[in-house]
Amino acid sequence: MVEQMIKTTYRAIIQKSGMYWAISVPEISGLYSQALSRDTVEEMTREAIAFWFEADPQCFDIEYEFIDEA
Repeated sequence: MVEQMIKTTYRAIIQKSGMYWAISVPEISGLYSQALSRDTVEEMTREAIAFWFEADPQCFDIEYEFIDEA
């Protein structure tokens, strides 16, 4: 029998901050990153979480929530 592994899903909050996109992951206290463009948000978020846990960047899922600028 093959057991399915359930991936952990993290929620990333993304907000434009000046010329960068600020990234926070509420489930991981103290984890913040930034991206130069919206196109690189996923890569930077995945790298930050993988670095934090010393894990493979593909071993978890990420849900993105973009917050409009105030």
